[in-house]
Amino acid sequence: MPRRLQIAPLLTALLCGAARAVSPSHALAQETPTQRAAAADVVKRQRDLQARIDAGALARRLTGAPNARRDAVVARARALWEGELQAMSDDITRHPEIGFKETRSVTLLADWLTAHDFTVEHGVAGLSTAFVARFNKGTPGPNLGIIVEYDALRGTVRDYHGDQHSSQGPIGLAVSRHSPPSRATSWATSAAMASACLTPSGVRSLSV
Repeated sequence: MPRRLQIAPLLTALLCGAARAVSPSHALAQETPTQRAAAADVVKRQRDLQARIDAGALARRLTGAPNARRDAVVARARALWEGELQAMSDDITRHPEIGFKETRSVTLLADWLTAHDFTVEHGVAGLSTAFVARFNKGTPGPNLGIIVEYDALRGTVRDYHGDQHSSQGPIGLAVSRHSPPSRATSWATSAAMASACLTPSGVRSLSV
């Protein structure tokens, strides 16, 4: 079945990035006994958080109200996803790269951003595969910051993309390109899975 970019599921994920973890099958996604043991407490806290904020209901309420401008942005992003970026996501999925070595994924993402009027700064925070991309044709207004992730898990039975990281990058590109006319900045976080405390803090310390 073709995958579609839908605003309510995306907003749910943004409101609660752990929404996928509330399913009982989530624990089965861990491949080794060590992974499953380490994930148990995290999964419990994610379930508790999901129950408290009810991200799904909030997303449905926010996206259910009529909003022509929002719907136009979503339509443009969906067309871009189905026309270009879903194929990029599938390509990154088929070629998993572990943290700090995501050279192929970075090239795909950065080349696309350059071709779509972004200026890409490589080697951010001293990390060769982290970059910041700034939209060249924005107008004065809020600066929308979008995190782009693309590394695969290491040390498992095989390298693979956990947490749908192979799709997060291309989805971030769609949002960056078709956000409301203002400023958009994409932060590409190298080794987000391998070094979650190191990379985001380094990137977020940059001024934009």
